[in-house]
Amino acid sequence: MKVAILAVEGCMHSAIAGIADILSLANHVMQQSAAKSRFTCQTLSLDGKPVRAGGGRMVAVDGAIDRHARFDAIIVPGNLVDHVTAERLQPQYARAGAWLRQQHANGRLIGAFCSGVFLLAGAGLLDNRRATITWWLQGELRQRHPTIDLAADAVITAADRLVCAAGPMSWVDLLLRLIEMIEGKEIAKLCADYVVIDTAQRTQSIFMPVGYLLSQDPLLTRADLLVRRTGKAPMTVKRLAGALGLSERTLNRKFQELTHEPPQAFIMRRRVEHARTLLETTTQPIKAIARTAGYEDESSFRKAFRKLYLDVTAGLSRPADGADGVETSLACQIRRFSFCI
Repeated sequence: MKVAILAVEGCMHSAIAGIADILSLANHVMQQSAAKSRFTCQTLSLDGKPVRAGGGRMVAVDGAIDRHARFDAIIVPGNLVDHVTAERLQPQYARAGAWLRQQHANGRLIGAFCSGVFLLAGAGLLDNRRATITWWLQGELRQRHPTIDLAADAVITAADRLVCAAGPMSWVDLLLRLIEMIEGKEIAKLCADYVVIDTAQRTQSIFMPVGYLLSQDPLLTRADLLVRRTGKAPMTVKRLAGALGLSERTLNRKFQELTHEPPQAFIMRRRVEHARTLLETTTQPIKAIARTAGYEDESSFRKAFRKLYLDVTAGLSRPADGADGVETSLACQIRRFSFCI
């Protein structure tokens, strides 16, 4: 597996060093067991010159980006720059984005984490595709790139050879997912075990401060928590109104104002979206996911999922820029739900 790390001014130095260390350790472990080394790693800059990282340190690189370079995966680190600096770096971002588009069209896996996701989004690679980013940048990503299918709860997403991870330290999750996609689950698990990385599945919601959640919209935040924590008893409009201290009529009016849909549609959307995140980030069986989402009847859950996402999937674009025709992540999920029984 050949990995390239794209270093642009302001990038996170810790991730570049950490990725190289984990791959070196993995090679050492394999050599100890008489297996062949599997990993090589190069750090590239736009011009082949050292890059100043976000903390001010200079990052040595192995070379410049090349149209004909061949890698299995390319990783785009997050960056630590303010908006003024980011504006100054736009020409660099545009050049990097053009290279990434070409590499993706040539079949490469592209991964980004934290604010590095903006580089993929700016290059148009995430349009109409599933993606995630750290919770405190989600509002900006939605505003700048509204066509992205944002998985707000997910720590990591994968769609059409594009892998996104959420936070500044999520490069660990990103690297393990790329290893799994190229080398298989056993090698990825071996790497995780030897560097003592917790691979337990999780969502971003557990990290979001209550103050942040309430600042988005107190009523919708409370409603969201109530719907997702309903337990086995299905959430109804009547129950939700009562829990929020509102009449059903007032609840309906407020939801129409805030979401342009009735409360029942909001309830179904949040339950199914929560289930979708569990499907993408855990190995739980469908029946267990249905119950977690508040559906005792698996058939009802399946119908709700299709009703919400089937029409959306039909409108998603196929892989662009010469990609190999791999189905979108969402289409694959619907097929899994359709044939799992």
